[in-house]
Amino acid sequence: AFIAARMDGPERFSVAVLDHAGAVLFTEELDGRAHDIAISPDRATAVVFARRPGFFALVVDLAGRRRVVTFVPPERRHFYGHGFFSADGRLLYATENDYEAERGVLGVYDVAAGYARIGEIDTHGIGPHEALLMRDGRTIAVGNGGVATHPGFDRVKLNLPTMAPSLVYIDAATGDLVDKVALPASLHQLSIRHMAESADGTIWFGGQYE
Repeated sequence: AFIAARMDGPERFSVAVLDHAGAVLFTEELDGRAHDIAISPDRATAVVFARRPGFFALVVDLAGRRRVVTFVPPERRHFYGHGFFSADGRLLYATENDYEAERGVLGVYDVAAGYARIGEIDTHGIGPHEALLMRDGRTIAVGNGGVATHPGFDRVKLNLPTMAPSLVYIDAATGDLVDKVALPASLHQLSIRHMAESADGTIWFGGQYE
């Protein structure tokens, strides 16, 4: 099956699960526009993240075709629209904005505890958009978009002259920085956004020029 966030009309949003022919299997209404969806390793659960600056995440039981719970980030944090599960499915990581400090973090949520937030990991950059767990099961790749935003200013980009996007590698077990790769100065306004890992372990990313 496929799963996607969608708009059903003005100010109406949902997540839809479709079969390979495009027929809708089931839908769930959302409180606002969503962006990306994390799928658990056993393919039984999906977590739908609100679009930046987002303040909700919806957990969907794919097998039972029902919503489970909605959870929110803590104060002075918002979601960036992406997340992923740990290799064993016990934890969920979400890209978040510590907007008062202009600092990116990965929020860490305990699945068995009803997605209670149990900590956070610094992404060593501003504006982490997508993050993924690499195939080795030990390394997290994070695309720091470099764009500073604040929910008090909606989606206004606050630091275009000083943007510094980066691709960061983090040890999933310890939260330690493994490596950080910056774009050349001539491309400092190319915001790193969506990523994928190829079969040989190479990280490919898409950029949005600001």
